[in-house]
Amino acid sequence: MRVTTAFSRLLRLGKGVLVKKVRFEPDRVVVEVALRRRRLLCPECGYSTRARKDTRPGCSVWRHLDLGVWRLEIHCHRRRLWCPVHGARTEGVPFARPRSEFTRDFECLVAWLATRTDKTTITRVLRVDWYTVGRIIKRVCDDELDPDRLGGLFEIGIDEVSWKKQHNYLTLIADHQRRCVVWGCEGPAARVPATRARDHGPIRPVRDRPRRPRHPGRVA
Repeated sequence: MRVTTAFSRLLRLGKGVLVKKVRFEPDRVVVEVALRRRRLLCPECGYSTRARKDTRPGCSVWRHLDLGVWRLEIHCHRRRLWCPVHGARTEGVPFARPRSEFTRDFECLVAWLATRTDKTTITRVLRVDWYTVGRIIKRVCDDELDPDRLGGLFEIGIDEVSWKKQHNYLTLIADHQRRCVVWGCEGPAARVPATRARDHGPIRPVRDRPRRPRHPGRVA
């Protein structure tokens, strides 16, 4: 099996992505890819066209999941198109989010680790900057969170944590039925209803409470 074929099956960068060349350097592995599709896609709205404005000078670089002790990078020469809504844009790729220097797999790993450990540990394990972790989490949340997750809530819990002598607060809202956090904001819990309604509208509770099943041996 050729090296390019092996990396194509290993990375799974998406349909229409061709692995052209693989370079092994002392501290990293560089995978050069090309887009085989004829239509160019706007990364912001998905508008597609065959017309090409020009080719972006230089390679676009994304960091992928590490390959053992080696840093793995994806390099690609991309074309530019003219979107009627967003103007001149560099074509989007299926394996990375717009305006990101990391692949989707890498960002999903960062977001998952953020639910299990602290940011300092993430920076040490994945060798990224502290602020980069925050930006990645925001991109993943904007792209992956269900917009209807706040609809139909019935049993919720509101909890707040404070630090720096109780001058900074973080408030979280959890859904007890699904056992997960559905929303959070800065500030004490007393400000949550106003902040939540201003940003996302009021929480829409269910109208009828589900009835619990009766005990088999109990007579109504």
